[in-house]
Amino acid sequence: MKSILCHLLCGALLAQAPATTPDGFTVARPGYAFSFPKDHGAHPDYRTEWWYVTGHLWDGARKRYGFQLTFFRQATPHAAWTGDAAWRSDQLILAHASLTDEAAGRFTFDERLNREGLAAGAVVGRLEVFDESWHLDQQPDGSLDLAMDAKGTALHLRLAPQTPPVIFGEGGVSRKGADPTATSHYVTFPRLAATGESRVPGAAPRTLSGQAWMDHEWSSNYLASDQVGWDWAGIQLKDGRSIMAFRLRQKDGSPDPWSTLQEVDAKGRIARATRAFTMTAEGAWTSPASGARYPIPMRLDAFGETFHLVPTVKDQELRTGRSTGITYWEGDCRVLDKDGKEIGEAYLELTGYAQGMKGRF
Repeated sequence: MKSILCHLLCGALLAQAPATTPDGFTVARPGYAFSFPKDHGAHPDYRTEWWYVTGHLWDGARKRYGFQLTFFRQATPHAAWTGDAAWRSDQLILAHASLTDEAAGRFTFDERLNREGLAAGAVVGRLEVFDESWHLDQQPDGSLDLAMDAKGTALHLRLAPQTPPVIFGEGGVSRKGADPTATSHYVTFPRLAATGESRVPGAAPRTLSGQAWMDHEWSSNYLASDQVGWDWAGIQLKDGRSIMAFRLRQKDGSPDPWSTLQEVDAKGRIARATRAFTMTAEGAWTSPASGARYPIPMRLDAFGETFHLVPTVKDQELRTGRSTGITYWEGDCRVLDKDGKEIGEAYLELTGYAQGMKGRF
């Protein structure tokens, strides 16, 4: 009965949300009619949008690698552009890329920022986003073509969806806080079969295969005023289940009541959802570069199960002073059960430990 009342109350509150923010950007509200592949493309009427791909790869010697490629589309006022009017755009395209080499204990990242135009863009109506040579495109057969590089190592992958897209949230809306405009539309491919290669100058290509996860979110107000950041995990279990855990943190460090966890079955259907889960630090790592202290490894408890998220490399911190200006931890992890048995892979994202996130998205 409590969950039914909550669902009804949440729906009523969202229905009362304004259609736009005070500065004119569209608010994510119930009733949005998703259409694919159209909605894999850009939504410039919303302030912020990102396409986020992470994955776990192995070479022929079973050495393990992790990767992340995120494109951000950020709308800005026209007044921010002072160049030739013929090139005017109120859209910025930012991107972060990282590679984790477990055997070498090495983590590298890079970043880019361009105004939408010849060098960068996000297409409306289909998935085609790029920032210089980095790109993510959906092909006619439904697969995704991804290209990136980080500090001299280039990665080119084909990503084949193993399930239909999953829409997280209630009524097509992912709620982020008590403010009725703190909402997003949140679409995910939780399982993508990955094949491709990496290249380093002067060396033969390295053939890679594994699996990836892709998030696509668009919003006009992501966090409430009393929130400082979030802890997010995309977990792919060997039994075919996928879990998305999203803990929003308030200023005092406590979890926000709007935090949520959703479990997706092997066919891409949401099987269970709960707000009654915990994410607990099982250690701490302090960045020598930023001084931020991150709660890793991390323990996740939900549905009577325990998952230990153990980083393959401790230092997977991105310091993005040339693009978003955000310092955060985003890393490849092993997933262990309560007995220490490896049962899957995960990417873990930890924000708000180096600086607050409110107003940045």
